[in-house]
Amino acid sequence: MENEQNNILTRRRLLQLLAISSIGSAALPSQAFADIKSPGDIFDDIKKPIFVPENTGKKGKIGDGDISFKLNKSQTDGHVGITESTLPVGYLGAPPHYHKTFDEICRVTQGVLTIMVGNELFEVKAGDWHLRPRGIVHSFWNTGKEIVKFIELYSPAGHEAYMSDLADLFINNQRPKPGDLDRLAKQYDITFDWPRLKEIMDKYKVHL
Repeated sequence: MENEQNNILTRRRLLQLLAISSIGSAALPSQAFADIKSPGDIFDDIKKPIFVPENTGKKGKIGDGDISFKLNKSQTDGHVGITESTLPVGYLGAPPHYHKTFDEICRVTQGVLTIMVGNELFEVKAGDWHLRPRGIVHSFWNTGKEIVKFIELYSPAGHEAYMSDLADLFINNQRPKPGDLDRLAKQYDITFDWPRLKEIMDKYKVHL
């Protein structure tokens, strides 16, 4: 609701600016300026571009894979969060889980990533895109011949904060302690399907 009100206010200010530019202030009723406290006030909600050079952004590890954080919800009005990751051969990227409030979009840039959604498996190769929709149990792993590199988009944003907190559990080669993942899951809309984890690890010969 708050974002919607802000968008309406931004559009109103833009229309005021266009009107002032095209016909001049003398032709406008005084009400047109009611929401403008100062000339710069018109531009307060206009976002600035964000440039993320290669190899920049917070970096961390999740297991033996690397993760780099590119954009977060505060930078995109909550619309999308973006990370870039690697996953070594033989590794599971995440225990099977689902979430109710956001979707995940993956683009592989190197190697082949196996993505499971429900009972379907997808071999996502370099250049391919894949959507993991909310509400369905999913996981992913690397049983290929090389390290997989991939970009993840979270829509709407917020999951990147979970990934950041998760990466903090691996600082200085540490590993999550019992209960750590469930604690984060409750905070960030994640429900793990723990019984299915062993099935996947045994069947596809992958590990966390």
